[in-house]
Amino acid sequence: MRGSAASPDAARPAYCCAGCAVAAALLPPAGGENAPRLTRSLMLRLGLAAFFAGNAMILSLFLYSLGRDDATPAYALLLVRGLLFVFSLPVFVLLAPAFLRGMMADLRRGRASMDSLIALGAGTAFGYSCFFVWRGAGPLYFDTACMVLLFVTAGRLIEANAHVRGRTALRELAAALVPEARVDRAGAWTMVPSAEVRLGERVRIVAGERIPVDGAVTAGAASVDESTITGEALPAARAPGDSVFAGSLCLDGWLEAECRAACGESLISRIIDAVEQAQLQPAKAQRVADRWAAALTPLTLLLAIGAAAWHWPQGAAHAAWIGLSVLVVACPCALGIAIPLVHATALAAAARRGILIRSGEALERLAEIAVAAFDKTGTLTTGEIEAVRFVPLNGFSELRALEAAALAASCTAHPAARAVRRLAPAAMESPVSAREFPGRGVRVERVGGGSVLLGQPRWVAAESGKPAPTLAFDAGALVCAVDGELAGAFELRDFPAPAAAETVARCRAMGIRVAILSGDRRAAVRRVAGELGIEDARGELLPEEKAGALRELRAAHGPVAMVGDGINDAPALAAADTGIAVSSASALARETAEVVLLSGDVRGVADAFELARWTRRAARINFMCAISYNLVALALAAAGLLQPAWAAALMLLNSVFTVFRACRTPSLPSHHPAPGDP
Repeated sequence: MRGSAASPDAARPAYCCAGCAVAAALLPPAGGENAPRLTRSLMLRLGLAAFFAGNAMILSLFLYSLGRDDATPAYALLLVRGLLFVFSLPVFVLLAPAFLRGMMADLRRGRASMDSLIALGAGTAFGYSCFFVWRGAGPLYFDTACMVLLFVTAGRLIEANAHVRGRTALRELAAALVPEARVDRAGAWTMVPSAEVRLGERVRIVAGERIPVDGAVTAGAASVDESTITGEALPAARAPGDSVFAGSLCLDGWLEAECRAACGESLISRIIDAVEQAQLQPAKAQRVADRWAAALTPLTLLLAIGAAAWHWPQGAAHAAWIGLSVLVVACPCALGIAIPLVHATALAAAARRGILIRSGEALERLAEIAVAAFDKTGTLTTGEIEAVRFVPLNGFSELRALEAAALAASCTAHPAARAVRRLAPAAMESPVSAREFPGRGVRVERVGGGSVLLGQPRWVAAESGKPAPTLAFDAGALVCAVDGELAGAFELRDFPAPAAAETVARCRAMGIRVAILSGDRRAAVRRVAGELGIEDARGELLPEEKAGALRELRAAHGPVAMVGDGINDAPALAAADTGIAVSSASALARETAEVVLLSGDVRGVADAFELARWTRRAARINFMCAISYNLVALALAAAGLLQPAWAAALMLLNSVFTVFRACRTPSLPSHHPAPGDP
């Protein structure tokens, strides 16, 4: 499986943008069984470093106080200085190697990153302090080196933990893949590793086994649990001509399927690949911070050398002191945690509200959204469509037409089909084969010959070659055709979800335009839009037409988000700037979307927008504060107006401000069950 075969070394380059050495070192390998143990080990290291760094800070404050008292015995000063070295050394040993490795990697690649700045500043401060401990006199900056390493590592560990949690979900998904497959080779069924199944080979699956590869059924019939892939709890009937996915469970019967996707290219593998690649991608704001760090490193070195040379006539010690001040204030402690910590906090807050946002990049795009386009059924409405009446057509008896419709409805999990099954009698026969046309309908071949069509009126009319029926329905409709003749029509109604009106109002309050793009009947779409106060409502759209409508909305108003749940929404989710899928979405929709509402509550859409905008504001403020501090402090240090001790104090204050802002999540409305909520 390609998604989980990526080695840690292969993943490291992707993290170089945001501190490759630390991030790669903090993240256990994907799917590794030792991930929890490694995470505990890293937390222990950080905890020990925090303990020693805290003591170093206390001793530094004590030393500053003793240094101003002429009556302090010399041996007391020496003791405190020695203890400072003793407490600072473990911090450097525990945390500095990752940054030093990152700096060496930068040197080999001929470029600079935040790792180089951190290693340069912290390493210089530590080495400078060690020299003066050995001499027995001179300023010490162990506290600066310790707190730089501690703050930046803590920020990155928080971000890394989010990746580890995501990989735990990936391991659960990967567990559904089958290691072996029963393959027809030389006329005999042979067990081989699933990775060795070739395209076009036939595999056999019996009851109780998981399907090893994506394929098309060639023989047999069975009920298949595809909840691992689709999230749909109801078993799906699979017969010749149907598609099956690796990881699905055969509940009864047996199937033979022709392999259509090699190992590593199955739908479940692509889902794993997509999530892992999203985790490895730094956000746009983080890339901006990395570029600043890359530019700041050579600038800092040149400024430190130039400042030291300028002050050299005042003595070598004074020149070295000025150069050290420049290097210390250049340590991008706040810059290193400004954006990762904000994103980690926002992603965690989103997860607590049942919103899965796959990457920091997706979070940033959410903040830019100008138009929110919703599918109707299952998103703005409850999805519990009711068939309120049935009208026979062309002389068909109501019983015969309803029995045929029930047969077709049994072959699809679409909410409209469930409504038909509730109104029609149970199907008395099993289909030979069934094929679903996303956004249009379903075609079923019967055992005794002939076919049944159930779907949108214009699609059924086109497939049967008959003119579309004239229906006096205010809401939606499904038409059934038997052996090419229109047999009857169902009038369908659905109702807005209790939270839909609140969601629309909150989106409008943020200045986001709301639209409906639906494949349902125009009259039904307009009715729901009228109840929710949405002016832009478009119905009877085919999947590709939804994507076209999104392009129109983008050209007219700006970035567009699409909220949907069905296979027919996948092209629109992919065409949107940000795709948002609800929890019950099809596998293709969930794979295409960058945001998934795990709770299924449509209010999560407004929550995601508000959270994204808060994240953008917080990241910008943190970033500007961090950069402003560095630029101003560099100028003061180069001019000899900022001592390293004051530089360290200002740096810590800046970092505390950054952490404080990053940890303040926005106040979002509480989601209490509304009347009618499940």
